[in-house]
Amino acid sequence: MTATTNTAFPTTFDDSWRGFGGIHGGLVVASLLRAAAVRLHATPTAVSAHLYAPVPPGEFRVEVDVEHAGRSASARSSIAGSATALVRLARSPRTAPAWPPPAATESHPDPESLAALEIPVDFVPFSQYLDIRPINSARPFAGGETPEFDVWIRLTADIDFAPQEVAAVLLDALPPGLYATRTAPVPIPTIEFSAHFPPSAPASRWYRLRHRTVWATEDLCVDEAELHTATGELAGQARQLRRILGGTTAKEQP
Repeated sequence: MTATTNTAFPTTFDDSWRGFGGIHGGLVVASLLRAAAVRLHATPTAVSAHLYAPVPPGEFRVEVDVEHAGRSASARSSIAGSATALVRLARSPRTAPAWPPPAATESHPDPESLAALEIPVDFVPFSQYLDIRPINSARPFAGGETPEFDVWIRLTADIDFAPQEVAAVLLDALPPGLYATRTAPVPIPTIEFSAHFPPSAPASRWYRLRHRTVWATEDLCVDEAELHTATGELAGQARQLRRILGGTTAKEQP
């Protein structure tokens, strides 16, 4: 069954939710997911989003066009002039994933025992809603050898997010992997974001997040991220195409 009904969902986020420029990209994607899920009364399992321009703080409207309303549903969510996303949804998600089994977590320190990563709120206001505890040695702008972050992370905002919405926010919560190899920031905005969410992943207070740059040229790069719950269940996977606006992708040349 195919439908074309359009429904608008007003959403408001204040200036404290800014990332680089406009509202944090993961939160924008979460808003696109929520609007589609409410419209179709189903659970998001995948999203392919294109981000054209920053979404300014304040109220914005998410328009939803239903493309398919069957058991495997789909809808196109959009914010005029800023973002559009194709969202795939499931009406009857299974209670537990058949594969993969939960990842082992015993060898990793309890997040509460690790030092928090401090991100200046005036640099990235959205960071005030994150608690990040690095596991590996990578830090933003530390001039490391590997463009990969490995952290425990949790969202501290008092908002009733669905698990897939939390996953969308956290999968975009860390800076580009290239920042681990640089010593100074350059703009590297996301222009395409795709993610998959096991529909039955449980909610978790803490998540293990691995985020890395898998390839880069002088003006483009792709990052991959994988999110697990504190008990090892896969909560989401994402790939991002980013535009590099500040020149070389490697550590700065002398």
